[in-house]
Amino acid sequence: MVKLTSSSPVVLLSLLYLITVIITGASLLLWFNNQILLASLLTFVLLAIIVTIYLLHKKVIPKYKRYLVVENWAYLANICHEYQDLVGQDVIARMVNRLVTKGRDVDNIDSMIDKGIRSKILLDEDTGLGNREFFDHRLDALLKEEGIQGAVYFIHFNEGELVYTLHGRTAVTQIFNQVIASINMLLHKLSGCYLTRRGTYELALIAPGVYITEAEQLAQRMIKTLSSIALPIGVERDSFVHIGVSYFSQAENSYQIKSEADMALRSAQLQGPSQWFMFEPGEVEHVRAKGSLQWRTFLEKAIARNAFVLFFQPVLAATNEKSLHHEVLAKVRDEDGQLINARVFLPMAVKSGVIKEVDFLVLSQVCRLLNYDRHLTESCSLNLSIESLLSKNLLGKFKEILVRYPKISSQLIVEISEYHLVNEYLQLKPVLSQLQSLGIRLFIDKVGQYIESVDYLKECPISAIKLHASIVINIHQRSENQIFVKSLVKICQSQQVDIYAFGVECAEEWRTLKKLGVNGGQGHYFTEPMSQVAKAIHQP
Repeated sequence: MVKLTSSSPVVLLSLLYLITVIITGASLLLWFNNQILLASLLTFVLLAIIVTIYLLHKKVIPKYKRYLVVENWAYLANICHEYQDLVGQDVIARMVNRLVTKGRDVDNIDSMIDKGIRSKILLDEDTGLGNREFFDHRLDALLKEEGIQGAVYFIHFNEGELVYTLHGRTAVTQIFNQVIASINMLLHKLSGCYLTRRGTYELALIAPGVYITEAEQLAQRMIKTLSSIALPIGVERDSFVHIGVSYFSQAENSYQIKSEADMALRSAQLQGPSQWFMFEPGEVEHVRAKGSLQWRTFLEKAIARNAFVLFFQPVLAATNEKSLHHEVLAKVRDEDGQLINARVFLPMAVKSGVIKEVDFLVLSQVCRLLNYDRHLTESCSLNLSIESLLSKNLLGKFKEILVRYPKISSQLIVEISEYHLVNEYLQLKPVLSQLQSLGIRLFIDKVGQYIESVDYLKECPISAIKLHASIVINIHQRSENQIFVKSLVKICQSQQVDIYAFGVECAEEWRTLKKLGVNGGQGHYFTEPMSQVAKAIHQP
């Protein structure tokens, strides 16, 4: 059955033929009646119509016939629900038949289109990896599997913006491709892993089925491998990559897992150079999942109502194990009254931009306590962030406090991370000198966590240093750590600087440390866990 349209060129052609006959007849009558002018005019009109008819036959009618063929083919396909080949050798017939052939190779044209749309939505164009939405979908689906466990890694590249500024987008893509290839090499023995691009300079990895020790080992291997990637000129290698790890089970929800991984990433970045971080099992279980904005709101409210609680851990002398001073450890109460560890909330305070307010509030609280509690005759040390130490109003804040509490300056000790001291030395050196002039002692902590020069002992007014826990743990079984501590003790003795060990956990470690010549120690070997017996003071 052929279905023709009403607007057919054939109708126009028929009308032109009829008009031609009429004009021809009229023209002949005029010639016979000697009306030459009108007869000549009609003759010109007749010639124009004849030319039009010729063009219609030559150009329009063949195309119209092809149109009719295609229209009829489509009409019949709609009725029969099947596409048939067109008979003919012209261009349209060949092209239609080619399209039909391709269409027959696809089971479902709609699914093909849908697949294309999905790939655009869920894939990163530069790397070909799944994007943030893909990561969220995979994690949600994984958590529905029975008995699932595994680890989520947030891998952030700190120098990405600098690479883009100095070398452009192509250089960023090249580095990402190197990183992806390196990570995939590490994953070749693990099944079911998903590597995705979570942000402009951040990857996310889901490693299902791994145990916690395997998760830690994978993080360590990634740091080692990614730190050796060749970087463009002008890009700092030491702090190139940080990794936050969240170990999860089926009982957790995806938002909690991502929030913990993000907090772990901020903790790794807070430490300084390239490294990974993972909270201890159960350390953040009671902490409600929060985004950056929620953390900022929570911390601002905590600052406003002074919801910070102070804990004190003693540092004991190696000679008689009497208390030398106490380190102040701060925690914050959440909406349920639970205490959140500083390892959890401090990185988020840095990210939220309120770390200076937190530091100064804790400092004021410690000073007020030292002034009014006459039982606290010993000194107290507290860690200040690099943001607070480099802030313009740091000295003004200390002077303001000491005017209010003039008797406590000799009891105040400020602890500074060795990494930050070395990397911000020129800016920190005058600050440290001014703090000392106010009567405040200075300690350097986390010594030995990274390979750093201790030349600062000769140039800065340092009273003591604290060994990092990684140097102290199992030191009785590690000869290389013993050699490091012994050489450090000699340097400290020559500069009249005390050396303390942080993180002492057993008697064997303590005996070895005393033999090596440390002046004091701090850790759970001397005191039970802080949450149970440490003296906690909350001042509303």
